[in-house]
Amino acid sequence: MAGFTLVLMVDRDDDVGVKTGLRAPIIGRENCLSAALALGTADPEEADTNAIMGAVKAYDQLKGEGECEIAIVTGSPEGGLKADKVIKGQLEKINQVVNFTDIVLVSDGVEDEAVLPILMSYAPIRSVVRVVVKHSQNIEESYIVLGKYLKMALFDIRYSKYFLGIPGLILLIYAILYFTPIRDLASYLILLIVGLAFIVKGFNLDSAVSQMRRNPYFLLRFLTAISSILITAMGAIKVAELISLTSQFIQIQKQFTAALLGYLVGYSIINIEPYIWTALALIIVVNVAVAVRRSRVAVLRELTLFVALSLYYIPFFTIGLLLMNPKISAIPLITIVLAFLATAFIVIYYIFDYWKNKS
Repeated sequence: MAGFTLVLMVDRDDDVGVKTGLRAPIIGRENCLSAALALGTADPEEADTNAIMGAVKAYDQLKGEGECEIAIVTGSPEGGLKADKVIKGQLEKINQVVNFTDIVLVSDGVEDEAVLPILMSYAPIRSVVRVVVKHSQNIEESYIVLGKYLKMALFDIRYSKYFLGIPGLILLIYAILYFTPIRDLASYLILLIVGLAFIVKGFNLDSAVSQMRRNPYFLLRFLTAISSILITAMGAIKVAELISLTSQFIQIQKQFTAALLGYLVGYSIINIEPYIWTALALIIVVNVAVAVRRSRVAVLRELTLFVALSLYYIPFFTIGLLLMNPKISAIPLITIVLAFLATAFIVIYYIFDYWKNKS
């Protein structure tokens, strides 16, 4: 037969032969359809099945234009030069049956198209048809899952507040700050907000607050904690201001010495101690008030902590004096006694705590 166009499907890794047991070359439309059916039955997910059907379609389109034939050639599972040698031998057999003048190559991948130099040694390549499988289970499932998550992120209030609400709020804050005199600080403020959000979620602080809200004394404890933080912050600001006015602070900027550092640390302890002790005492007093409605043991437990805090005031004050003036070598006996008693009350506090947990 002369003047034929050969529609050729190339299976370089021989999936057709390995999975169906058929021997190539396979020539003729009906034989190719049988091979596609056998391969699809053996492995429904095999892409070469679609390539064979694509070759059949191309053959049917060319049949009305002129004389043509369809064939399948296979290589070897080992690939490479061995596969090319097998394909060349099969082309010789086809050439003995069909005297084709050009070739339409049908493949499902770049690997099969690597045989183009071999094919061109027999006849010009008229066209290359790439069969791309539209349906892929993994890709389809990925798109379905992705679409599901996008839908949840957009329309489910549980997730949209994080994917849309928080980014939208950040953009709104940035836009507002940009039109204010502090526009240069807008980026830093946004980073501060994002950082605080990460800390809250990272340490699960929102859940902790949610659990605390179930407590009937939540509001009282919350306001007490905020008040204590504010008192401590005010004390720290005041102490920082006082330190900046001391001559030792000016000297340490010029020349660092351990004596100057000790003085400033001791000065800080003495001046900030009243603020810290007031903040802690406020928390303990509220805890005592709450414990009154529970049990006497709980009241005694909180009172021991309050007594220990009171007794520790003088020892810490003395430490501040010693740091400011290391020449004071003698420590008053009362300071040692108070520190010992305070430690004893702390031990009693933990005994009460252990007893409470055990009960």
